[in-house]
Amino acid sequence: MVTIDPEKPIFNITEIKKAENRSNVQKGEFDKIFRQAVDSTEGKEVKIESTPYISPMRPAQFATKSSSSTNMVVDRVQHLIDTMGAYQQKLIDSGANLKEIQTLVEKMTSQSESLGAASSAVEIQESLKTIVNQSLSLASMEITKFNNGYYND
Repeated sequence: MVTIDPEKPIFNITEIKKAENRSNVQKGEFDKIFRQAVDSTEGKEVKIESTPYISPMRPAQFATKSSSSTNMVVDRVQHLIDTMGAYQQKLIDSGANLKEIQTLVEKMTSQSESLGAASSAVEIQESLKTIVNQSLSLASMEITKFNNGYYND
C-alpha cells in the first residue's frame, strides 16, 4: 500500500525533467557562444538553394451576396411550407372554424408574394427554382380554393 507523506513536497514530472536538463550558465556565456557561431560561418561560401515549387494557394472564399440571397429564398420557402402545414392541420381539425383558418390563408398569401418577389429578384439554382415554383403553385391553389368557398360545407 502506498501512502503520501504530507511533509514531502510532490513535484510534477515535467518540473523534475526540466531541472535535470538545465545546466548552470554563467553570465555572458550566451554572448560568447553566439560570437563563436558567427565567426565560424564567416569566410565560408554560402550556397544559395532555390526553394521548392509551392502550389498556388486557393483564394479565400467569402460569403457572397448570391449565397445569402439563396439562403433568404430557402428560408422563405421553409416558412411558407410550415404555414401550409399548419393550414393543413387546421383543415383536419374538426373543431376549427373558417375564421381561424382565414389568418393562415392571409399569412400564406403574404409569404407567397414575398417568396415570388425574392425568387425573381435573385438568380437561384434550377433545383431550388423548381421547389419555389411548386411551393408557390400549391399555395396559390389552396388560397384560391379557400377564397372560393371550397371548404364551406
